[in-house]
Amino acid sequence: MRTAATLLVFALGCQEQSFFVKGDPEPEGLTNGSIRGRVCDPSGSNWLADALVYTHLIDPSGHLYDTRIVYTDRDGNWIIEDLPPEAAYTVYVQYGDDVIEEHADIWVGDADAIVLDEPPCFDPLALDVAVITGDYDSFELVLDNMGFANYAIIDGLVETDVADFLGNLEGMQQYDIIFFNGGMIEENIVYTLDGSPGAPDVLMENVREYVRSGGSIYASDWAYDVVERGWPERLDFVGDDLIADDAQMGEYDNITANVSDAALADWLGSPTMPIEYDLPVWPPMESADAAVSVHLRGNVSYRVGTEEYTVVDSPLLASFSSGDGRVGFSTFRVAPNQTREMLLVLQYMMYNL
Repeated sequence: MRTAATLLVFALGCQEQSFFVKGDPEPEGLTNGSIRGRVCDPSGSNWLADALVYTHLIDPSGHLYDTRIVYTDRDGNWIIEDLPPEAAYTVYVQYGDDVIEEHADIWVGDADAIVLDEPPCFDPLALDVAVITGDYDSFELVLDNMGFANYAIIDGLVETDVADFLGNLEGMQQYDIIFFNGGMIEENIVYTLDGSPGAPDVLMENVREYVRSGGSIYASDWAYDVVERGWPERLDFVGDDLIADDAQMGEYDNITANVSDAALADWLGSPTMPIEYDLPVWPPMESADAAVSVHLRGNVSYRVGTEEYTVVDSPLLASFSSGDGRVGFSTFRVAPNQTREMLLVLQYMMYNL
């Protein structure tokens, strides 16, 4: 591959007006410079290894006399060194047969070490993540498929484990994102059934303070109570907001969601994506506050007794800021929707939380 790519580079560099000449017209008394950068996969999902990076060296008369070639390392980094100073360079990034980046008119002065701006790219190694497990979703399985090698697991089915974790604000603040799986234990953690004061008041205040101080949370499905109790003014769920679990009325469904977030649509390369509600009694949303970003919308149905209702253009995936942090919530279970599109959605959400 490298031999063919190298030949392609030189073929691209040799135009009718250019030819190779001997010599390296470096200005006397000056020190060569360098250009450094980093490459993200065009999908934006990971740093790109083994991409070809090159620049042509052209003398003052316009003759191409050399081409400097390097390859990106496992983390997408590259550096072209020993560049004659007082000259402008165009750097090309090629992967396979395609030139995926071009950086023109990079001026290298005497002994300059130019560092190009790092592009946005999802990097699982840059995030510290904790997952509170649950019966009805499995963020941990999705994280495995996204390349996360290390993340903390809190057993969401053991009340003392969840209480100990959420009761330690300093410990929570070690993590960039905390995931709340649908089906975790919520009684005496998020709420008390009779509404009386107790441990949930302290634990939920810790969750709010964790977000205010810069942390992010992402909850799914039945873990909606964390969001509703923590930030009741942001998302309006069906049912009585003051009754625990009262929004859990959604029906089985397969829908085509509209991507209402333009940046997410660009990330996905599509204005729609499929969502499956493979279990009933999930919590539909009726509306969202104006300060909320709604990323996915769709028409959904829910049942109260024998009566069926439809919410048109219901928010399916939303996020909002609180202090210096953010909160994300999806009405659907993430793991059962583990399509290529869903992995990209999770990458996008984690990058923006």
